[in-house]
Amino acid sequence: MSEDGFRLPQTRVGFSASERWRRRARVAMIGSLVGSLLCGVLGFVFSGVFVWPLLGLLVVAGVAAIVAGSASLRRGASSPGSFAIEGETIVVRAEREGERSFQLGEVAEGWLEAPGRAVLRLRDGLDVAIDVPDDATGHRLLEAAGVAASARVMRVALASAASRMPWGEILGVTGLLFTTPLTVLFVAILLASSFEKGPTNPIALFSFVLIPSLGLFGLVTALFRFMRSREVVIGTDGVVFHGYFGPRFIPYTEIESVRRHSHGVLLGLRRNEKLLLPVRATILRGMPLTPPPRVARTAAAVLDENLVRREMLFRRIEEARAARGQSSVVRLDLEKLDQRDKPFSVWLDEMRRLLAERGGYRESRIVPEDLAVVVEDPGAAPERRIGAAIALSQSNDEGTKRRIRIAVEACADLELRAALEEAAHGEIIQARVEKLRHRFRD
Repeated sequence: MSEDGFRLPQTRVGFSASERWRRRARVAMIGSLVGSLLCGVLGFVFSGVFVWPLLGLLVVAGVAAIVAGSASLRRGASSPGSFAIEGETIVVRAEREGERSFQLGEVAEGWLEAPGRAVLRLRDGLDVAIDVPDDATGHRLLEAAGVAASARVMRVALASAASRMPWGEILGVTGLLFTTPLTVLFVAILLASSFEKGPTNPIALFSFVLIPSLGLFGLVTALFRFMRSREVVIGTDGVVFHGYFGPRFIPYTEIESVRRHSHGVLLGLRRNEKLLLPVRATILRGMPLTPPPRVARTAAAVLDENLVRREMLFRRIEEARAARGQSSVVRLDLEKLDQRDKPFSVWLDEMRRLLAERGGYRESRIVPEDLAVVVEDPGAAPERRIGAAIALSQSNDEGTKRRIRIAVEACADLELRAALEEAAHGEIIQARVEKLRHRFRD
């Protein structure tokens, strides 16, 4: 962020707590299912006293599941106001909401939602949408908030697996409506029966109660995952697609093309492989292959949510790919970060002492700024990024620590993210470094 901060004295601002409500709904869903299971057990023990609370909690769990699985982008009405970043504080004024202030550290994500609109998402799930006069201003806003494509990861909700199959959503909803209450009731009967029998053999109890219970709850979980919106994470180093069968990491070096598709964003990968990141269900008509219109500044614009989500996803991947090749890292003497044939413990000690080296005649000395840029550079070898993070772990400069923290958060590759996080504390697992080195070479 620049020392002068960032200001939009006249703009339109809107707030949305949809992400916050989705997080609360997930907690409510889990709590309601646990409560309904408890009511079921007590109902069988005490002859049906807890039947109505059981039914009520099952209804709450169903409603919470619908809210938790929602991928809505609706922002609500915006109103005239102003936006400013002053030091480490964001000050937002809106006619409807009054004045609110947030610390920069509270901002988790940010993106250009559509031409003329930037969005900041706070760590508690609150979204702040700000109208901007042009995309260049929007990019400056995101950079000032520390959530530009080169600084932070971004998460985008995708269409569910059920929506990609004919009749999939109907089958999923029907399955959840039947299997969830039946699972709760069946498990409650098993538990109540085991309590009535008194102390039993642990192995028999496991076979009688836990195995069927785990199987039934596994079925409910699978149906919920089938119905729930999937997700894609765009980082500085690549894209993570969270499909039905788990995450898949795709480094930018594997992505040869990014195109708008009538139902999402199509990635062209090496070996002629294509991967569709779907934002709209297959059963719905396709979207036009043009960007959404500019946001109207006179009123809250009503846009096709999936079209906005597709544009947001397309832009962010393109920005992250472009930013990846713009590092200003100083290459001179960075071979010192390589382990080569040294024992791991020797290399680790050398990294910890690296900043203390003075450098000889005609030999350039590595300074903290060089190392910070290496850690931030998604194109640098993982081994060098880890070595630089270990060296900087000995620094007491708060600005450097903040840069490293942001660089760690920007990694979409969970293995590399964990390695950099460990290295930033001066410790690293040898097996993790070896795994990353071999994967990078392959």
